[in-house]
Amino acid sequence: MDFMKTLIFFATYNEAGNVAALIEQIAERAPAADIVVVDDNSPDGTADAIRKLGRNNVTVLVRKGKLGLGTAHLLAFCYAVANGYEALVTMDADGSHDPQHLPALMEKLDSGYDFVIGSRYMKGGACDYDGYRLRVSQAANVAARLLLSVKLTEFTTSYRIFKVEKLRSLDFGALLVGGYSFFLTTVVEAARRGWRLAEVPIHFRERGYGTSKIPPFEIFRGVANLMRLAVVKVFGGKPSWEAFSPQPCGVCGTGYSVVNAAQGRMCVFCGDGR
Repeated sequence: MDFMKTLIFFATYNEAGNVAALIEQIAERAPAADIVVVDDNSPDGTADAIRKLGRNNVTVLVRKGKLGLGTAHLLAFCYAVANGYEALVTMDADGSHDPQHLPALMEKLDSGYDFVIGSRYMKGGACDYDGYRLRVSQAANVAARLLLSVKLTEFTTSYRIFKVEKLRSLDFGALLVGGYSFFLTTVVEAARRGWRLAEVPIHFRERGYGTSKIPPFEIFRGVANLMRLAVVKVFGGKPSWEAFSPQPCGVCGTGYSVVNAAQGRMCVFCGDGR
């Protein structure tokens, strides 16, 4: 398969015990892809663990502290656009997203879709969660499907692949939402723009080294955001289209990281709002 110039991204915070194995597995499944890691200054030496691998196709962007998962993904969007990539894969660093699914995601995108999600809940998918966590996750995705009228089974995982040319049509400022609500919001913004959406089945595994970083209040914030998005989907109308162009930050000097939003400008690398 003659595939696109591909970038694979994951965010890290205290993932030193996972990253080496993950990068090796990615290299086996997608040897031609580049990798960019956004690390929020992990005190366990995650960034150093990546650098010690000595891989020329791996870039580590170390931010000054914990600036949020959504802004880490937006930084990857900006990086992909600024560096001329054609496809962007996003995934978790904790071992829950198995690189064995990368070829299926890439092939699905290459078959004519704009945005493909790895789904635990479609036919052929699997999830290692059990008990309360499984029920909450299933309920969240069923509620999203019903309220948003988007025919997907998975809205909340970050295991995804995008055509970068389509990313440029998004309102990056609208994606400046807290925590895991970013993933729901991205689906809604894509659906409103008429993107061709698809899913492939994945096996969502228990994380490896480390502990979950999902705060307890995230469920409540997610419910509130889902209600807001349902209103936007129904009453928001057709979004305006203005191609995203990478903008430099005058504070940290990053050449592609400033996002414009209703509340003002924000650099998704350093967090500066000027």
